[in-house]
Parts: sequence; C-alpha cells; structure tokens
Amino acid sequence: MDNKSKFCVELKTLVNSICRCIGQNTFDKEGKSLTSIQIWIIHYLFDNQDRDVFQRDLEIDFNVRRSTVSGIIQNLERKGLIQRQSVKQDARLKKITLTEEAMTLYQEMLVRITSMEEKMAENITDDEWFVFYQVLEKIKRNIQ
Repeated sequence: MDNKSKFCVELKTLVNSICRCIGQNTFDKEGKSLTSIQIWIIHYLFDNQDRDVFQRDLEIDFNVRRSTVSGIIQNLERKGLIQRQSVKQDARLKKITLTEEAMTLYQEMLVRITSMEEKMAENITDDEWFVFYQVLEKIKRNIQ
C-alpha cells in the first residue's frame, strides 16, 4: 500500500483517536453532559464572539449536514448553553450566542481542550505544522 492510498486509513485512525480522547474526558457538569461535537461548537462560538454566527456557518465550518447541526443546536439550547436571537437585517435569521452559563463552562472545558492540543502537538516543529496545514488545505480543495 503506497502513502497516498494509506492516507484515508491513517486520517480515520487519527480522528478516531482524537474522538476517543475527548470521549474519555466527557464533560459533565451540573447534569449537562456534552458530546465532543457540542464541546467543539461551544469552542467555536466562543472564538467567534466578535461576529454573528448562524446555523449555516456551523454547517460549513464543521462540514456537517443541516439536520445534524439543527439537532446539536436544539440540544445545546435545551441545556441552556446557547440562545438564538433574531437579527435586524433579516428576521428569519437567528444568530447563535453562548449563554453566561456556557461562558463559565467554557473556561473549564478550555483547560481540557488545551491539554489535548498540547499533547497532540508534542515534538512537532513550526515548519512541520506549516507543511501539515498546507497539505490539508490542498486535500480539502481537491475534494470540494
């Protein structure tokens, strides 16, 4: 098996390992058990507080279907971690924002996320990261 044909298998193995790592450290605070995708969406919303984020942004940036994102948003809203708010320019659009409770939970989640990212990045140089991201971008463009 050459490197090109092995890539998909290796990538899937890596994704499974990351999900397993997150799964071993499931976040459950005050009865608000969160899945890894819910954690990543809260992380995303926190990082993008300076702009309006809509459901379609999550669909595009996480490359998931509308129905999947819709279910995740509903669950997070039910748990009191996000809220949907109308925007002036189009009453049909609802921006998604974190609640104060989610902001507090996020600070605790950030410790776990940072720890996992640091562990994954051990012994990888800046030059290697640069090449890695260049290759990832090329692969994403190739399959679009």
